[in-house]
Parts: sequence; C-alpha cells; structure tokens
Amino acid sequence: MGAHLEHFKIGMGSIAFLYWVLVGILSLIIIYLIYILIKATIIKHSKVRKEWKKFYGVCERKRLTPSEITFLENLIKKYEIRRPIHIVRHLETFNRLIFREVYSYRGKETRKKENFKTFIANLRKKLGFADFIFLDELTSTREIPEGVNTKTSVIFGIIKKSFESKVVKVDEEGVVLTVPDSIMSEEPFRENQSVELNFRVKEDAEYIFNSVIYKVIPGPPGYICIDHSRDYSRIQKRRYERIDTEIPFKYFFLNPHQTEEFLESRKFALTKEIKYESGVIKNISGGGMYFINDIDLDIGTLIAISFKVDDQTEEIKNIIGRVERILDNDDDTFRIIIRFVKVKEPYRNQIIHYVFEKKSALKKEKIQKLKSKKKLTPA
Repeated sequence: MGAHLEHFKIGMGSIAFLYWVLVGILSLIIIYLIYILIKATIIKHSKVRKEWKKFYGVCERKRLTPSEITFLENLIKKYEIRRPIHIVRHLETFNRLIFREVYSYRGKETRKKENFKTFIANLRKKLGFADFIFLDELTSTREIPEGVNTKTSVIFGIIKKSFESKVVKVDEEGVVLTVPDSIMSEEPFRENQSVELNFRVKEDAEYIFNSVIYKVIPGPPGYICIDHSRDYSRIQKRRYERIDTEIPFKYFFLNPHQTEEFLESRKFALTKEIKYESGVIKNISGGGMYFINDIDLDIGTLIAISFKVDDQTEEIKNIIGRVERILDNDDDTFRIIIRFVKVKEPYRNQIIHYVFEKKSALKKEKIQKLKSKKKLTPA
C-alpha cells in the first residue's frame, strides 16, 4: 500500500512539472505573439507616416495652399485611402474622389458650386492633372478638347436618335454638348438618359464614350450636360510592343519657361545652362519608357531624352516625354514612367525596329534552348 502511495506522489509530481512546463511554453508563445503584433503595428504606423511624408512632400513641391492640403487630407480620410500619395500622383484616384465630391454639390446654389469647381480646376493644374494635350490615347471624357465636333446619340425608349453636336465646355462636373433646336423641340430629353458620344481626335483615333445625361438646358440654344465617363472604345487603336532593356541615356528636365513655351507651340529653346543627367532605360516601346530614379518627380514634368539603341544607329535626340506615373520601389527609389509626347517618326520607327529585333532574338534563343533540351533528353 505504501509503495502505491509513493508511486502516486511521484506521478502527481510529474504532472505538476508538465503543467508548469506547458504554462511556460504557452506564456512564451503569447509573449512572442504580442511581440509580433507590436512589431507589425510599429511597421504599419511607420509605413503610414512614410506615406503621409511623401504626400506632404508633393504638396510642398506643388506649392499647394493650406486650404488645398486640408481638402485633400479630408478626402483621404473620408474615403479611407490607404496610400495618401495616390491622390496627388494618380489621375485615376484623383478623378474618382473628385467626382464623388462634385456629384454631392449638384442641386446646391450655383455660386457655391461654381466656386468649388474653380477651386478643383486650380488644384488640378497644380498637380499636373490638367494637361491632356499630350495624351496619344484618351481614357476619360475629361480629356476631350473643347470645340470638338461629335456625333451624339441619345436613347429614347428603344429608339436611338443621332445628331451632330459640339463640345462647348468640359469642367469638373461633366461635358456640355450643343443640341440642334429641331432635335430639342422634337424629343423629350431627360436626366439619366443614356448617351453615346462619337468623335475623332486624330486621323487614326475614333472614340465612342458611353455616359448619361445629368442636366438638360432647353434653350434656345439647347444643351445637354453629361457625366464624365471612362466607359469607352477606341477604333483603330495603335499600341506599341515593349521590352525590358538596359539602355544608357541622358536627359534634362524642361524649366518652367521651356514648359510654357512647349505647351503653346510644341517647341522650346535650348539654353547654355542645360545640364544633362544620366540614367538607364529599363523598359521601352514606341510610345514610352521607364527608368529608375533616386529622386521623386511630379506628374506632368516634361523631360528631354537622348540615347542610342545600339552602336550601329544614329543617336535619338531630344525626344520630349511627360511623367505619367510614378511607382515606389522597395529600396526607396522610384520607377518613373514616361510617355513620349513629341518624337520624330524616324526615331519612333527606330525604337519600334529595335524592340522587334530584340523580341525576335529572344524568341529564337528560347526555341534554341528547347531544341537543346530535347537533344539532351534520353529517348
């Protein structure tokens, strides 16, 4: 009996020991999880602070007023934008949020609405989101030039009525189109009717945008106001093949005077004070390129680029590009995406030929590797 009791005591002691071991292990696990959670929170807050720092950096460079910065801050918080920098760098994000705000102003007193639209228009210019003349391809009705003649179609029940019209105004709220008096008096235009806008910007580019009417002005003269839209198709759309590469190039940024001159005449004067910088083109096509830069740039910045695709061809000089997008890399550098806005056709053809040759060589190399692999594989 005594032996059994002794054995029982030893067993109880072992259980107690195991219990405290498990408690210790669980405590360590909990401490580790708390550590991971705290670390993740610190990293998250660090990233948030970094994002806001970038946002304020762009605001400072663009010389935004305190009221403009406060407005953007409120938009970011209101719509819970994870990366504040996107609203001052990405046109799509800016347009999406601004449209929501403009929409909320509909029906309010005209003066207040017009003041708001003027405020947004000035902000858009400062951020470089207003110069659409460079775009080879439109992506929104916001980019339609005023004065363009269009073929407009409006849906009346199951009938589509088409007529010739003209874009008389493009602002933050939408696009204003003329309507012939005969059509306006004949058909009952109303809000939320479907509209199809067909027009040409260049000889090889015909656009069809789909939208809806948000306001009718009976006139005479008569007008319809349509919402901005990104729902479109483009006929005879020309795209350029692109390829990763490593091409050294030199460049300089156009100063404010040169930029203004280029905007007006598509030309600018070279000065003796120009200092070329060097870089490496990482990807190129007939329509644009990107390179890596240590310094953050602004959307809309104009850049003059010169390079040689190989030793056998002449140097491609002073292509004018526009900074379209900027992507952050993990190593605190920036991917600067450039769209060519002025390039001589022989230069463009030279780039296209280079891309074609490189792609062909890569394809042949891939086929050769597959053939070699098949030969090495035993039957």
